Amino acid sequence: MFSSFVIPRQRTVLAKVFTASMMPAQSTRTFTHATSICPMPLSEFRDPVSRQQRMNEPVGRSWSARELRRKSFDDLHKLWLVLYKENNMLLTEQQLSRRRGIIFPQPDRIQKVKKSLGAIRQVMGERKREKLSQMALQQMEEDDGGLDDKTTEKVAP
Repeated sequence: MFSSFVIPRQRTVLAKVFTASMMPAQSTRTFTHATSICPMPLSEFRDPVSRQQRMNEPVGRSWSARELRRKSFDDLHKLWLVLYKENNMLLTEQQLSRRRGIIFPQPDRIQKVKKSLGAIRQVMGERKREKLSQMALQQMEEDDGGLDDKTTEKVAP
């Protein structure tokens, strides 16, 4: 009954799919990495360290702009992604703790991550302003150089 609603072309495509999947085991493909389809699994939004261990562990410090100025663009980009994921994970854990009515372990971690993200923004802004000022200075030198050549040509004849 259902096959009467299928267009003949689709019926042949379905037949090819079914026959391909019914072939012997040596010629069928298996997908062993089913989790690799999802680029970021939900487990990355949860803290991998246990709650008891987190309560007893000391927290590190945030990155300073002075330290970040020595980093390359690629290193800053990688650090930004790591801190961004850490921030999302901490916000998820904070929300779960709030829902369950339990104390969020090490709440100062969120502030340290945000300070580090702000320091990266500051360093990238400094680099952008420096590059723009260099480009403007270079443009002014090119414009001044062009005017000097034109004025000397006009005066010479």
